[in-house]
Amino acid sequence: MPSPSTNKLANTSLLLGLGGWAAFVLQGCFDLTLGLILTLATAGAGAICTTILDVLPFILWLAGIVVGHAALGQVRHTGEAGRRRAVAGLVLAYSGIFSVILLIVILLILVAAGIKTGWLGRILPAFH
Repeated sequence: MPSPSTNKLANTSLLLGLGGWAAFVLQGCFDLTLGLILTLATAGAGAICTTILDVLPFILWLAGIVVGHAALGQVRHTGEAGRRRAVAGLVLAYSGIFSVILLIVILLILVAAGIKTGWLGRILPAFH
């Protein structure tokens, strides 16, 4: 008896989760190198590229979450192979979104600490 086929949505979920992380890493590298040079050279017009790259990982991770849950439902219903791939895609996508939220919270805490200690208040008097 042939083995059951792998669910295509499970494969897609895994690829979207991996693609989101790849876009996240590339976005960071782009922002710190070529994006900075491009933004300075084009008087800010290069910020469009940076903005697109900033949003791309979220889009991929959100799509990975939706597709991963759909894949789990299909695997449960049809008995196809691919449950592990769907779960791996979900783990990658959820961990990506969680890590970015954590970075934003840490950044907000650091900004609040800067406002409280006064050094940011000297730079931006409206915050003091």
